[in-house]
Amino acid sequence: MIMETRHFIPEILSHQALFRGLDGSELTRLARGTYEYRVGKNELLFQKGELPAGMHLVITGQVKLTLPGSNGVEKIALMVGPGETFAEECVLSRRTAPVGAQANKDSILLVIERLALQETMQRNCALAALLMARMGERMCRLIENMETCVQRGSAQRVAHFLAQLAPREAITYDLELDVNKQTIASQLNLAPETFSRVLHKLSRDGLIQMKGRCITLRDVDGLRNIAG
Repeated sequence: MIMETRHFIPEILSHQALFRGLDGSELTRLARGTYEYRVGKNELLFQKGELPAGMHLVITGQVKLTLPGSNGVEKIALMVGPGETFAEECVLSRRTAPVGAQANKDSILLVIERLALQETMQRNCALAALLMARMGERMCRLIENMETCVQRGSAQRVAHFLAQLAPREAITYDLELDVNKQTIASQLNLAPETFSRVLHKLSRDGLIQMKGRCITLRDVDGLRNIAG
């Protein structure tokens, strides 16, 4: 990780939804314990079992939270994109990380130290409530991902993943995958060849149409029915 000094951190914080309720003086105080980093694709931020330096906030790029597999193949627990945070539960509880974190793309991150974060939460109940809500939402996403891997077959997992990307009221939907198929397969706990095989079957059945990373969901309800 390379520390950046090119940007005015209070201004960066002010543009993030999590901190929009803070006034200028609060942002300035929080910025004193906040550092900007540039990380390259595939760069490791921290490993499972390490204590993260602070709460990580993704400004640009993407980070994957991973678990090591028994066969040496990592399992992606969650993908984290711009505006999203991770590792705050470790920082606030002073527990080591239950997952590893690795940049999936060239990224810019803010790392907010524990003391700065705690003091700001104590002064601003709305921030504390919003952060708790975010951690609760992430826990629900993790449980849903676990449920998908444990209770659904390979076709159900892929159909569920695609259907989730479409708006609830959509009948058809065009999307572009922002990660490669191998990464998605890891999220779904599938071998890459199994993921590709299911995609081709869904295409043959007329449910989707593929062109590289661009996929047209031709029958969103049909995908939801398969997902169960």
